[in-house]
Amino acid sequence: MISLAAVTLLAAAAVANAATGVATFNNYDAQGGVACSGFSSTNSQGNGIYAAALGDLSPLWTGPACAGSVNGSNCNGSGGCIDCTGPSCSGEGQCGNCFQISCAGSLDGETSGACTGNTIVVKVIDACPATHPENYCKLSQFGGNVPSNQCCEAAGVNAFDIATTAQSVLSTYQYNLNINIEPVSC
Repeated sequence: MISLAAVTLLAAAAVANAATGVATFNNYDAQGGVACSGFSSTNSQGNGIYAAALGDLSPLWTGPACAGSVNGSNCNGSGGCIDCTGPSCSGEGQCGNCFQISCAGSLDGETSGACTGNTIVVKVIDACPATHPENYCKLSQFGGNVPSNQCCEAAGVNAFDIATTAQSVLSTYQYNLNINIEPVSC
């Protein structure tokens, strides 16, 4: 029989590994490649696991941030980019690691929709760099209308860009989500 103290310690350990963050969505099937060497650019990573990119300013990110700089001349002034070439993201230490994700609410303040109560597992196969023009050109200072925490731009925010095929599994909201995150084995 497990003692109450042991159960309390196990529960505390589970909470210590849990984190919160934000989820945006990306179609990896339509993307040309990924930052993590040896991984395919597909929404499904097999066994019910979805693809994800981790923001390089996230506290969960390990290794050096992606090499690159914010350059307004790469932006078209309407939230899009002219030269969409991304920075180098070598050394991302979370490549191949998995996280359990659950919806904690609408990131955009939507009142129509709800979390489904489902959890998913994502595998980090890509990076979501703050210095990629497809991310920073969406910000208002460059003509876009997307909040910084939805572009992998906010330092200290655990930002995941998850396969679009997982969005309806997590919620009935139309847009981005606040999420709960827990590392799990793949």
